Amino acid sequence: MCEMEGNRQSPSEDVSRRSVLKTVGLAGAAAAVSLTVLKGKADAVSETYPQVKIGNIKNLPAGKTLKFDYPLVGRKNILVNFGCSVEGGVGADKGIVAYSSFCTHLGCSVDIDKESGMLICECHQSVYDPKQSGKVLEGPAPNSLPMLSLEVDKNGDIYAVGAAGLIYGMRNNLLDGEEVKK
Repeated sequence: MCEMEGNRQSPSEDVSRRSVLKTVGLAGAAAAVSLTVLKGKADAVSETYPQVKIGNIKNLPAGKTLKFDYPLVGRKNILVNFGCSVEGGVGADKGIVAYSSFCTHLGCSVDIDKESGMLICECHQSVYDPKQSGKVLEGPAPNSLPMLSLEVDKNGDIYAVGAAGLIYGMRNNLLDGEEVKK
């Protein structure tokens, strides 16, 4: 019985513990609010992507690819017209998609394999499926390829208007480079 009494905490220690717990709770809430604000700022940055004309549907028959820089000079991408509906596709048949050409493993160049229709990394052979939003099918790549947002106007002009995902080697897709001319 004496041991228990000797281990009891005084009311001032309880108040102190409560104060600490309240402080920790408030700090956690403040951190959550800060993250929400930062996310809002990141979303605002993503809304500032330039609208850049890539080509016209008339010059992009099914099976053809087109390489272009976006959103900055030197940020290589590949546009593909599959001629049939694919995830995230645009155009009349929803078959046109575009992806970053930088592998998500180590940034090596990715290109289309004409036989399989897959995007394959030249260095370590990661395989991405451009018909399934750039999903990794095999290899050491940790993530899907960043997919570019596309729009097609009434004249058939295809525009890059954004990117879903961080392009390899970038801390922000829109910083540290020269913007592609509109």
